[in-house]
Amino acid sequence: MFFIRHLRFYRQFTVSLGVLLLALLPMHSQAANADAPHNNQSTKPYKGRAVEQIYNTYCIACHMSGVAGAPRFGHAEDWQPHVDKGIEVLLEHVITGFKAMPPRGICSDCSDEELLHTIHYMIDQSQ
Repeated sequence: MFFIRHLRFYRQFTVSLGVLLLALLPMHSQAANADAPHNNQSTKPYKGRAVEQIYNTYCIACHMSGVAGAPRFGHAEDWQPHVDKGIEVLLEHVITGFKAMPPRGICSDCSDEELLHTIHYMIDQSQ
């Protein structure tokens, strides 16, 4: 009987502890998000063209083979020096042109948001 009485006590304690942890979970999530570094991407959903389509139409010609020093798609070591400069610098280079890369990567009708998401796509696929 002594053992059963203690089990009942611990069961209540376990349930209470579980409820407390569940109550704290949303606060932990918010605190973690508050401490996370902020990037320039907004929380609004992306409404541009598919980044794969943009890449396959405009970017693939240089970034698949590395023409004129372009970082090759799928090669993290090619992208790392560019990633180290920061996404803002990368976007600026795409918009204005950089070395042999023409302004906007020849996609004259791409929005800045589409270019940004395409940059993220190429980097993500190269990790």
